[in-house]
Amino acid sequence: MAVKNIIDQMTALEAVNRSQQPDAFRIIECMSQTNEMLLDMPAMEANDGTVHVTLRRTSIPGGMHRVYNQGVKTAASQTKTFKDIITMLAAYSIVDKKMVDQSGNPQQLLMTEAIAFLNGMGIDQARDLIYGDSSKEAAEIDGLHKRYVNIEKDSVVSLGGTGSDLTSVFLVAVGPSLCHLIYPRGSKSVGVNRRDLGEQTRQDKNGGDFQAYVNLFEADYGISVRDPRAVKRICNIPPDATGADIVDKVLTLKRKLPAGSQNIILYANGDILDKIDKAVIHKENVAHTATDPWGREITMIRNIRCRQMDVILNTESQLT
Repeated sequence: MAVKNIIDQMTALEAVNRSQQPDAFRIIECMSQTNEMLLDMPAMEANDGTVHVTLRRTSIPGGMHRVYNQGVKTAASQTKTFKDIITMLAAYSIVDKKMVDQSGNPQQLLMTEAIAFLNGMGIDQARDLIYGDSSKEAAEIDGLHKRYVNIEKDSVVSLGGTGSDLTSVFLVAVGPSLCHLIYPRGSKSVGVNRRDLGEQTRQDKNGGDFQAYVNLFEADYGISVRDPRAVKRICNIPPDATGADIVDKVLTLKRKLPAGSQNIILYANGDILDKIDKAVIHKENVAHTATDPWGREITMIRNIRCRQMDVILNTESQLT
């Protein structure tokens, strides 16, 4: 098993584990089954309530050579302020009271039902983090797709596909000064919560009443890209692209990430990861299998962890 570094110890799963909030831990653990971004990306408390304000450096000052009896001019970096919002995701788990009471293990039945809801919430959250667009839906955050939607050298590069049966992968350097998740300021449970609302009278789809046990699950989250160089998108990936093609492009872009990046993650859907897995056979010195810091077997490209995000579509239109 790999050793956890400081970034691994700041993920949502690790942070809530240390918070001694068992309900919150189970929520994030279940959501991470369908949103693997929760496994690696640090979760940081928003610095302004439900908004996270960051100063993005747009220029870096350098030094100045000098000789005896000659001074050095003062230099300063240029910065720009950015604000990232937090969205609220919620779901009610409603289970027929009679079914629970007559089961052999009521608590296990309720947990089984809850897992299904939380897996679904994980998919919704993953979709937000990739495709969220606040210009179309005010309650949404801006996901990585929205932030990296134009072809740009060293940021968004094309693999040459045309049409509308294309996909993308995202290469992300995660960390407090790079790219990370955010949750509301003051939250002791990393933005997630379960509220046991007890027994209630509910209506079925035909208007009939029944007694049910009701739980409300909530997840408040956002994403902040403090350094725009921390995210690279490979777009226009056609169906006939090979794993070797993708691995080669990933390795090229890896050199363009900010200096000192330690935790680097590739987010791709299952079809692309299948291609990369097959590339392991042909590029054993580059792509290989390993275990992550939590003991899960994953594919690695050098030191890059490959994570599966099945919300990434195979029906993206060509970016130009």
